[in-house]
Amino acid sequence: MKVIYRDEYTSQVDNAIGKSNAVVLVGHRRAGKSSILLQLSVQYTQSGNVIYIDMENPDFSHIRNASDLNAYIKEKIDDSTHNYLLIDEVQEIDEFEKTLRYWAKQDDVEVIVTGSNAFLLSSEIATLFAGRHTTIKVYGLSYQEFLLFYQLQDSDESLVSYMKWGGLPFLYQIPLDDIRSRTDYMGDIFNTIFVKDIVTRHKIRNINLLSNLAGFVAENCGKIFSPNSIAKYLKNGESAVTSGTIAEYMGYLCDTYLIDKVERYDIKGKRVFEQQEKYYFEDLGIRNYLCRGKNNNDIEKIMENLVYLRLRQLGYDVYVGQLNGKEIDFVAKRGDEIRYFQVTKTISSEETYEREYGNLKLIHDNYPKFVVTMDPTSQLINDEGIKTILLRQFLSQEI
Repeated sequence: MKVIYRDEYTSQVDNAIGKSNAVVLVGHRRAGKSSILLQLSVQYTQSGNVIYIDMENPDFSHIRNASDLNAYIKEKIDDSTHNYLLIDEVQEIDEFEKTLRYWAKQDDVEVIVTGSNAFLLSSEIATLFAGRHTTIKVYGLSYQEFLLFYQLQDSDESLVSYMKWGGLPFLYQIPLDDIRSRTDYMGDIFNTIFVKDIVTRHKIRNINLLSNLAGFVAENCGKIFSPNSIAKYLKNGESAVTSGTIAEYMGYLCDTYLIDKVERYDIKGKRVFEQQEKYYFEDLGIRNYLCRGKNNNDIEKIMENLVYLRLRQLGYDVYVGQLNGKEIDFVAKRGDEIRYFQVTKTISSEETYEREYGNLKLIHDNYPKFVVTMDPTSQLINDEGIKTILLRQFLSQEI
């Protein structure tokens, strides 16, 4: 199998090591964390001793708990050089943190681990590693990585394929025209997340409700709603359910890195609202899989999801903006930087133009403002410094 490197993530790891902290790679299943860890193992072999443990490999089945892990590390450690301890799917080892906290503090040992399920939430990682950790979020393929993996040229056709299939790295091994195999793979990934990471772990009884909720979020990604509004919707359908149960189940979906909750941000008051959020999928292919057969191909929902993912890949914290009753699709923050974004397929009508550009004009600061579109006739628009950018360009460059 051809090896394709994701240097963006290995560079982040390189910058994080050497600080007596564990480095934790997190993200949804099959986002590519294991491949990145393998890439790191090859890279670090050139500068030290690599101890690589793959907990999905039966060869390591004897490592069941912290004591087993410690014994294995002591056997493999090399005191004459720098050591790199790499563990894939670390949550499979009971109480692993008891051992890794010690080794992460050693001057000659770097600890880098991956985990995919809800056991490695950011809030729990801080406790597990007593605050001595750096978390790196791994996403599926960016658009540029998609082109590289599939050996495609940047084109409208390539963009459509990316919007349809998303960024699960393994999919590049299945031909784009083998729709059945690709769909089956999507189904396998979702079912693993659904059953192993949610239903089994949390002992879910109302499986049908959880399944319907995942489908509801897929069909309504990019819309503002609350657990209470979902509960009312479902009450009008097949069953009554409390908003508390909805909130609990939504939390489980977010915990597995299947979907992200995006909070609303008051631009004028500079505060975050604590209710009525938006939700976006971390992989569009899985979102589209859940919407299959429902004629749910709202291009602007997909565009919004792509813009959100790209901003996250670029390291921004992302919010839905609110200003004087108007909505700004995204407020992106990274350090002292702020960017504002509106997303629309076309700018063909006066109403659309006023909504997208007019809302941005209400923001009276000097931070960059963008309208992301698929309308090729819009490129000449530069209204009061608001930049118009085609989606393909947006996905291909630093913003």
